[in-house]
Amino acid sequence: MSKGNRSKIDNLGRVVIPKSIRKALNIESNSEISMYVENSKLIITKGNQNCSICDTKDISHQLKNKFLCNVCISDIKDL
Repeated sequence: MSKGNRSKIDNLGRVVIPKSIRKALNIESNSEISMYVENSKLIITKGNQNCSICDTKDISHQLKNKFLCNVCISDIKDL
């Protein structure tokens, strides 16, 4: 993907995702997105995030770009 898209943050902290990017990723109005910081970069991902291990929607923790539920975290602790 090109790095040519730039947006400014308005006085309420909002940023516009350009239409070309929304269209390419099939992001429609009122779509849910997730944001996190990794290596001093803002990462935005589309859609609801499910647990990276069991695929449940019941997310309680995020580790970098991975999402985890309490059940899987507990299972990992028991290893």
